[in-house]
Amino acid sequence: MFSLKKETRQTRIRLSVLCLLVFLISCAVSLAYGDQLLLGSYAKMNDDDVKYVQTADRLLETGVLTYNTGSEPSTFIMPLFPIVLAGVRWIAGEDGTMLLRILQGAFQALGVYLMFVLARRVFDSSRIAMVAAFLLAIYLPDYFISGSILTESMFRICLMLTVCLLLKGLDRPGWFNWALFAAAWTALCYFKPHAAPLPLVPGLFWLARRYSFKRMLGYTTVILSVFVLLMSPWWVRNYEVFGRFIPFTQAAGSPMILGSTAFGQVPDGFYDKYPEYGGDVMQGSDADLAQAAGRMVTYGFTHEPLKYLAFYTFGKFGGLYGIAYWERPILGMTWAHYFPVHAAYVLLGLYGILLALKRKLSAAYIPIAVLAYFTLIYVPFIAIPRYGYPNMFLFVLFAAPVLLELYKRWREKRALTTGGAAGARD
Repeated sequence: MFSLKKETRQTRIRLSVLCLLVFLISCAVSLAYGDQLLLGSYAKMNDDDVKYVQTADRLLETGVLTYNTGSEPSTFIMPLFPIVLAGVRWIAGEDGTMLLRILQGAFQALGVYLMFVLARRVFDSSRIAMVAAFLLAIYLPDYFISGSILTESMFRICLMLTVCLLLKGLDRPGWFNWALFAAAWTALCYFKPHAAPLPLVPGLFWLARRYSFKRMLGYTTVILSVFVLLMSPWWVRNYEVFGRFIPFTQAAGSPMILGSTAFGQVPDGFYDKYPEYGGDVMQGSDADLAQAAGRMVTYGFTHEPLKYLAFYTFGKFGGLYGIAYWERPILGMTWAHYFPVHAAYVLLGLYGILLALKRKLSAAYIPIAVLAYFTLIYVPFIAIPRYGYPNMFLFVLFAAPVLLELYKRWREKRALTTGGAAGARD
């Protein structure tokens, strides 16, 4: 699946040049803007990126994983990104954040290659694959992400690799391919816990393809064994530090409560029914916040059903994909300037998905299922462009054949118009 041996020399050169350009541009943006792309301030420690740097430094100094907890250990975040950040700061010191940005530029370039192999596999066309790679290469928010100190760049490359390995596992079922899938999936979980139920997706395809129970049990055993092996250091650390089994993090309550206020508003009358919140639902422990979120959703659907229905459908989708994730200007441009281009990516991608379903393109069902999963998983939680960003490559995947078809029709129409005009002159 990953080999380019069967591609023409011209295709390999074009793809290599495209990947190199993406890497060089990513590095140039990072070098030019540096800490101007930070969301927070080191002095105030008021956003995720500067807190990640603080976490990495304390991890190097004390060996303790903290996050906004002083010197106390934390389970608020998953550990892989802080460990990588600590590694580059151990190598390069204060310049470690720039080294991380260069590393993320390499991930963005690798993503262009993975986009090519994924599109080629789904559509069985190197031409469509090259268009998809080009569309991803010119998606400008990627260059903001590569220069940011956030998990999104690494999470996306792991997600792209996971989708490719999922396709490979279904193409050539065997314990080794499913072990590779499990390793990539576990890496996703080490960044964001909401990736944990992802193996339900291949499970559905096993059922659709009528795998025997014995076969499914075998593959499931391989996947879970790799997962347990790779996750065990995190579980052991949590048990030793906190005295109980903590599989991922303890931070679900806050995203749930933020995702339960329909369009940012607490339902009218909610505080009258629950006066114990004292007019402020954003208080209490993680369990208290999760309970409050459940109450708010129940109350909202009971008293404002249409508003909450709109919020949990169009509102959540729009929150994830309505605008590009782009929080700092680059070359004088912001997400607002880029909105028409981003909207075209999303709309063309949605149209491409509908066409793939209509034409019953079986290979397309797998990335569609992954996109559906990573969209629906945010329904109970806050849905913002930052969380939708890693999924954008799947819209690019399906936008590519649509754009190519539109270009083909435009050329045919132009040829007819030119030919008709020439005939009239004759």
